[in-house]
Amino acid sequence: MKDNCKLLFCVLFSLLLSGCSISINIDTMLTPPKLSGEQEQIYQALQEAAGADIRLRYPKSGSYLSAFIVADIDNEAGEEAIVFYEKNSLPSGGLRINILDKINGQWQSICDRGAEGSEVEKVIISQLGSSDRMNILVGYSTASQSEKYLSVYVYENNYLEQPLTHSYALFDVADTGNSPHPDLILLGAVSSSEPAYAAVYRLAEDNLYHEYKLQFKNNYTDYQQLIYGQLPDGQMALYVDAAIGTANMQTEIFSLEPAADSDSELQLVNLLQRCGKTAEDTIRRASLPAMDIDRDGRPEIPVQEIFLGYESVSEAEQIRQTNWLTMQENQIYTEYQSYYNINDGYIFMLPELWKQKVTVINNTEENEIQFCAYDSDMSVLLRIYIAYDEADRNAYLRDGYQLLHTKGTASCLIKAEEGQELSVPTGDILLYFHFLD
Repeated sequence: MKDNCKLLFCVLFSLLLSGCSISINIDTMLTPPKLSGEQEQIYQALQEAAGADIRLRYPKSGSYLSAFIVADIDNEAGEEAIVFYEKNSLPSGGLRINILDKINGQWQSICDRGAEGSEVEKVIISQLGSSDRMNILVGYSTASQSEKYLSVYVYENNYLEQPLTHSYALFDVADTGNSPHPDLILLGAVSSSEPAYAAVYRLAEDNLYHEYKLQFKNNYTDYQQLIYGQLPDGQMALYVDAAIGTANMQTEIFSLEPAADSDSELQLVNLLQRCGKTAEDTIRRASLPAMDIDRDGRPEIPVQEIFLGYESVSEAEQIRQTNWLTMQENQIYTEYQSYYNINDGYIFMLPELWKQKVTVINNTEENEIQFCAYDSDMSVLLRIYIAYDEADRNAYLRDGYQLLHTKGTASCLIKAEEGQELSVPTGDILLYFHFLD
């Protein structure tokens, strides 16, 4: 591949120097990935059934990124193969899904059907709810990415059934509690027909889907992520970072719980509302996702306020403190405070001793971040410097700085100043850093 790319570059460069006008499809000049022995057998079986003039299509994300997905999809002996492909002879491509099975040691095409979109976004193969049936969940999108469709397939009796299909903005399969298998979780963006919502689909033993739906009060157009956390009472909570316009987002938290008036019925519960809060209380920049910052199994939500001393300066000059909100026993409270430097890729959690006593200065003369006691002296307690070459890094190491982290050519160095009332030893300071690798 490297030699091919070098040759391609030389040809293009020579043509440019000669003044030629060129129009080349680069994709057609690159060699496709070489198939394994089994994949080659599957591909040949597909060509025998669908014709040789086909093009394989690959899922864009998820655990299955190959055009050939080999898995047990019918709970019977042996594995089947799922292949997405298009026929080159059709003007629009015509995305299709084909199921192949191994019979007497040879792969054969068993079932073939049209897909719901033109691109394959993600594939998940899983049991759901209380049923032992295997489900093939495929997220499709249109070529313009303007619409997405989820299709749930079931392969039984040599046929690919489609018991559930739905438009979606984001979907996943995860444990929501009180079921032997995970559930399907689907997030819908606001549309002309309905507002934004979250839905959980649980598959019962009778192979019927039970839908539990919660409408959001905000008109979300998209979602950044869906993550999970276990609350102190063991209940599983779902955290959704939802887009507000193009620059901001906020978090919704919900869980699937028994209904208050029934021991058998379930419902989706808005946990923020239960805590007397709304999603607007979590609004922040879109670059601040919720995360499990302390790795205790419960995500924290980062919201920001200005550091001490910046109340009267312009917004462009303000430095913001990040407060990490957590939920416990129907309460939302600030568990940690930090300085979050997205550009340099680190989060510094403020020691308990420093809360409401320390502020941050961006010292442009020394090109470093300084944490200072917020008093009349403004004495420096901690210096953070990012070096981008070896000579610069070594110079700061000779000046008493400690190398804390490296990423590429960047080195994060710190120097804790001692002998002051709010001083924290260097060994302890190290424990407060979290790097965004």
